[in-house]
Amino acid sequence: MECTYQNECSNYEKSCFKCFNYNLYKPVKERKGLSAKSSTRKEKKEGMDFENRGTRRYNQNVHKAKDVARRQIASGALHFALGDMITEEELTAALAEFKERGSTDARGHKQITIKKEWLDKLEEEAKQMRRSYYFLPFTFKGSNKDYVALDYEILLSYIQTIQALLEHNRLLARQIEDNQK
Repeated sequence: MECTYQNECSNYEKSCFKCFNYNLYKPVKERKGLSAKSSTRKEKKEGMDFENRGTRRYNQNVHKAKDVARRQIASGALHFALGDMITEEELTAALAEFKERGSTDARGHKQITIKKEWLDKLEEEAKQMRRSYYFLPFTFKGSNKDYVALDYEILLSYIQTIQALLEHNRLLARQIEDNQK
């Protein structure tokens, strides 16, 4: 006897002899091609928007080179691509780890705890990625204002670099002025 569902049943020819009154009918699964994981992902990894926003803002503020900062693939989970963001500037190449938190204290005030282990791990990862500079941008969920935690020595080094470059610019400006006279 021929089954009326033979073209639609995935059990056709496997279980037909056991099937009674179409009780083993199983529709054929629709086959879908492979697609990139990120395009089918419905939910984003927590903090990914903050990482993207931070990387974009960093690039917007560094005018000398185009897109010197980039998000690390797998958000730093791979041994060859540590941290959430890595930068490629000549003088201040750095590694960053972004943290976004939404906790509140007993009075309802937003708060974040910066853990020393985060900073220690970031320092070690920066060494592994051959970066002298590292920092930890953080924000509160729902806020567009970002903050940063970094080693005070790194801040002083940034200030020294800025001062040296400003002095160099002053000397060059004087040379240009003297040559124009």
